[in-house]
Amino acid sequence: MKTNYECLIIGCGPCGIGAAVKLKAANIDVAIIEKGAPGGKINIAPRVDNYPGQTKISGPDLAVIFFQRVMDANVEIIGDEVLSLTKENDVFNLKCAHGEYTAKTVIIASGTTERKLNLDPQKEDYLLGRGLSYCAVCDGHFFKGQDILVVGGGNSALKEAIYLANICHHVTLIHRRNEFRGNQRTVQELKELPNVTIMTPYIPLEIIGEDKVEGVRIKNVETEEETTLVVQGLFPLVGQIPNTQFIDIEGVKDDYGSVPVDTKTMATSVPGLFAGGDPLPRLLKQIYLSEHDGTVAAESVIKYLGK
Repeated sequence: MKTNYECLIIGCGPCGIGAAVKLKAANIDVAIIEKGAPGGKINIAPRVDNYPGQTKISGPDLAVIFFQRVMDANVEIIGDEVLSLTKENDVFNLKCAHGEYTAKTVIIASGTTERKLNLDPQKEDYLLGRGLSYCAVCDGHFFKGQDILVVGGGNSALKEAIYLANICHHVTLIHRRNEFRGNQRTVQELKELPNVTIMTPYIPLEIIGEDKVEGVRIKNVETEEETTLVVQGLFPLVGQIPNTQFIDIEGVKDDYGSVPVDTKTMATSVPGLFAGGDPLPRLLKQIYLSEHDGTVAAESVIKYLGK
């Protein structure tokens, strides 16, 4: 079993795929380590509106297009989860759940994980799959004809609410501010749907129900008024956490777990270590930006290896 590479890429999303295809074309000995489905979080996006060359394509369909690029380039994909990334004597060591690997260079393209509400973490974990979900595409069909609540004000929350409105009886979206961070065109599209109610500025206080979601108690942050919404589904979409817990190299991450880089080269503070995509401390997170990051990182790897 092969364990040593010129470059290992952590994550098979747009950034990792973009990097891998370019590196393979340059005859670099490269592989991608991915614990989930190729395509990354594209797989759970209900709709993608802003990827060049595609118009309102579903996330899973776009993920298939990305995955086909990897297959066509004959890039090796290692199905494993990286638990630890260290560096010793100019060699990176990657300890995974089912094996260990070494590489001269590494590209971190590990994406993010949805942030929880943390009202009652234990209860939130238990209710996952019992009325609580972080993915409309994955679980929306379970809520056909039901009333659901979406929490959030970014593009993900807005698009998931639109997607769910086509399936559910009624969708309520709450956001802690009166202004939305998401695209205003998408906000307007949501407002025009007859079975959608938008409530601002509200925050969730408590999930009602012991064995399944039966409602959510919410509060207006300006008036302090509290009310309980009777819903059968809850979709918290309140931000993302960088998937960088495995990095055990000092100085690579900032206080928020993001990975700062030189945006001209995608290089981190550690020679031979590069990063791109959603783990970066970037306000705007877009598929095409992640893909661009991967291409730039790949070019930097080629130069670093002297190829």
